[in-house]
Amino acid sequence: MADVTAAAAPSIEALDALVERACEPPTGTSRAKQLRWIAGELRTALERGAIAKTASGSLALLLAPDTLTAYPTAAERGLLRRKPTARPDHASPASMRVREDCLRILSTRAGLTVTFPERDRPQVALRPVVAARPRSILLGHLEHSARPGRSASRSRILAIIGTVLDTGCRAGELCALRTDDVDLHHGTIRLTRLPQHRNPHTTPATETVALSRSTRAALRHWLTVRSHLVARDTTEPTGPDNETTDALWVSTAPSGHPRPGLPLQFRGLARAYARAIHELNADMATEPGWHPLPRRMEQLRRAIELEPADPDGATLRRHTLAPAAGPEATPPDSRGCPMSGSVR
Repeated sequence: MADVTAAAAPSIEALDALVERACEPPTGTSRAKQLRWIAGELRTALERGAIAKTASGSLALLLAPDTLTAYPTAAERGLLRRKPTARPDHASPASMRVREDCLRILSTRAGLTVTFPERDRPQVALRPVVAARPRSILLGHLEHSARPGRSASRSRILAIIGTVLDTGCRAGELCALRTDDVDLHHGTIRLTRLPQHRNPHTTPATETVALSRSTRAALRHWLTVRSHLVARDTTEPTGPDNETTDALWVSTAPSGHPRPGLPLQFRGLARAYARAIHELNADMATEPGWHPLPRRMEQLRRAIELEPADPDGATLRRHTLAPAAGPEATPPDSRGCPMSGSVR
């Protein structure tokens, strides 16, 4: 491919300035990295002749329809990669979607209208959700979260599972929770919804969700365990005035840090969840009707539906999906939840 010097091209200079403006708050760190990545790919596409040389003339020409046809095609064929890869001609549907999203953001900022060509989008099969029977067993298991000898990590995963079972929240929404979002007196939790592909310029929606008795028990025990993990001074009484953080979910072991009690971020939560689920599956293997839980929270989250818990809809509650008919089906208890079997 013919190489051209793109660094001084008017369109690239305008694009770089546009990207820097688009990366300013409230744009998040992840989106800012994506916008800079797209700008870098467009520069590479111009340098390697993957798009027409005329695209160097102006930002409007860089975002013209012919460019927006040639650029994604070059990206899909792996022609814009700077490092070798095992599958150079394979671009994931997610990365292609990010490219389109970023180009829309930049074009809107520039006051331009962009049109993307129709592309074949592979259908991504969703993983099956956690079935009703294992969920009902978990509900019964949560009420025994305060059993003597429970490790801090087991107390934490039971409280996390209960929260997901009641709210259907995402991992990022879990990480954003603070202790004052939990109201055990009224049996509710306040969630700030952070759905995928949301507009960063819109105010996130906040919901109040009713907690089940099982989840309240698991959260109550976890808050007791947590208070010792986050204590600033272990010689002083535990409480909000003696805490290093107000994050609801914190680390239970040092894990390379000088002390536990550090707020869990997205990746830390994902690792802790997968590790704890592996241990929980091993412990619950002999439970009648138990099927191993997946190590991805998404499959548990998607099994949950919410419905209004009061006439004005200010508070939501979990809508329990009916268990499958058959020998494993169990009658509902007084809360409308399938009754769990024996819990070890």
